Amino acid sequence: MSDVIRFTKELKEELDSLPLFQEYKRICELVSSNEELNDLHKEICKVSKTSDTKRHQELLDRYNSHPLIVNKRELEAEVKDYLSEISDIINAR
Repeated sequence: MSDVIRFTKELKEELDSLPLFQEYKRICELVSSNEELNDLHKEICKVSKTSDTKRHQELLDRYNSHPLIVNKRELEAEVKDYLSEISDIINAR
């Protein structure tokens, strides 16, 4: 196995063990299994095919203000920043 592949696997294992990444995965699972959010998503898709932009915006606002979605977006930003730092370190070498 090449050093790059070994390093990549080790890095992935290390990232998967971090609380930030574990929490992000947990929240993603909660979002995908949340019936209310799934129903809202379906309704948003239906309404987006109509000309009812007011209803579409209301549904989007409800979806985007749901605590799980807010939490997921905040975690996504943290994960992105963390991965960006790692990328900067790797690219600096």
